[in-house]
Amino acid sequence: MWDSTPPGAPRLLIIAGKALALDITFDRNVVQKVALSFPESPEIVTRHSNKAEDILLRDVQFQAHESPLTKKLDRFAANLETLATLDKLSVIPGLNCHEAIAGIYESVERLHLWEVQRLKETQEMAEKDDAYVIKTAMCTKSGKPIMHTRDRLGMSLDYWQEKRKLSSKKEEKTWSLLVDCAALPGLDFPPIRVSEHWISADIQKANATVEDILLEPDNGPVLDWLDPENTMLPSADPPKPDAMDGVEGATDQKFPEVMFVAKFDPPLVVPYMLATQIYDSTSAPIDHYVTTTFDELMFPRKPEDEVHSDGRRITRESKVTVYSKDGEKSTMVHRSDLWIDKIDYGRTLTELPFSHPRQLVQMLPALRQYAFLSTLLSKSFGSNSLPPSKPLQKTETHSKRAQFADFMSGISTNVTTMDVSLTTQPHLRLRTNFPFKKVTVEVTFEINLNGVVEVVYESLLKEAGDQGKGMRKEDLARMLEVAEDLGVWLEFVKRRLG
Repeated sequence: MWDSTPPGAPRLLIIAGKALALDITFDRNVVQKVALSFPESPEIVTRHSNKAEDILLRDVQFQAHESPLTKKLDRFAANLETLATLDKLSVIPGLNCHEAIAGIYESVERLHLWEVQRLKETQEMAEKDDAYVIKTAMCTKSGKPIMHTRDRLGMSLDYWQEKRKLSSKKEEKTWSLLVDCAALPGLDFPPIRVSEHWISADIQKANATVEDILLEPDNGPVLDWLDPENTMLPSADPPKPDAMDGVEGATDQKFPEVMFVAKFDPPLVVPYMLATQIYDSTSAPIDHYVTTTFDELMFPRKPEDEVHSDGRRITRESKVTVYSKDGEKSTMVHRSDLWIDKIDYGRTLTELPFSHPRQLVQMLPALRQYAFLSTLLSKSFGSNSLPPSKPLQKTETHSKRAQFADFMSGISTNVTTMDVSLTTQPHLRLRTNFPFKKVTVEVTFEINLNGVVEVVYESLLKEAGDQGKGMRKEDLARMLEVAEDLGVWLEFVKRRLG
């Protein structure tokens, strides 16, 4: 509603709900101020209000390139919908969804700060700046919780970022889980609980058993997760006293009809088996009748894609920036073949109900595997690549021998070729073959939990001869972790070992 104001004075538009109030001040039909308050919420909610106000103000103000005729309110509408959804699901008093999400943030933030401090005490991180250590904790530990960020209201649990091994002031692409609430469906699923004590103040369990230690990935510290009390609401129709006589456990309270939801931003393509494990870990149902192959979810088929009896082949060209030893910059054209030898079904993770932040933390190592894989493949075969400028030499059969002949035929002074084979089961592996010193060499990478790269086979260093002395398989793996690009990695190998 509009607040009554004298003619000519700034006008106030009030948007209110059960547990929030949004005041927007207009002067001559231009927004001057946005004020967001949560009258029914504790300090763990209100302390983040200023960041939310700044985002909402940017949403409705005219930017340098905007005018009254071109200004859009899409972002404001999306952020207002986020606030409205949580407000509608709240039951005041008794259940404040803003407080419930802020409680998860408080617990995971304590865990994140504890992990950052432990990393700072390691020899590897002793000389790194704070930003690098925080990014390392985000990409290898329990993620980094943020409230109201990247022009979006709500809590994000960031768990992966491009160029994580490099120091950069630029905002790189980030993978997150957005923590939200939704109406509880007619399923036997745990309802929402409001608490900021999902993990103990000490973070680490003091008297961990052998079983506790074995359950932790990499035998890391045993986290002391807690199970808060159930949040109960007064029943709309409490049972009559006489009807309760002799009924054990009769109560005038009920569980909230609300649950926590994690939204994947961006959506993540994973193998069907991993998706099933993730859904099972939160006791969420999965639709077993939706079947699409992993590669089709990653790269939807196009009319020009070739279909072969021994697998799918995707041929693309991309431009790779190369720096000489003198620092001169040039561009190389890479023509790459992606072969999918074994059919594996997949699932795109978009939204998942959960009942405890521990469930989100435990799935992060596996999510990072496929966030890293998507980065590697998108650089050579994604939207930034193009169909080949000229057809590769055709062969009557499509055996591996013919495959090698195809990509070898494309060798020229300005085109670099690479053959990539992807398998997701039983291990996530990328097998690369490429011309090197007039022979074809192979390097097979395995992408493990947390996006850690391991070279499980290579014939490159032997062919490199003296120039390969002092370099190990671990160095080849680390080079790919830093480059996050098969093309950049290949050019580095050619310059360093060629």
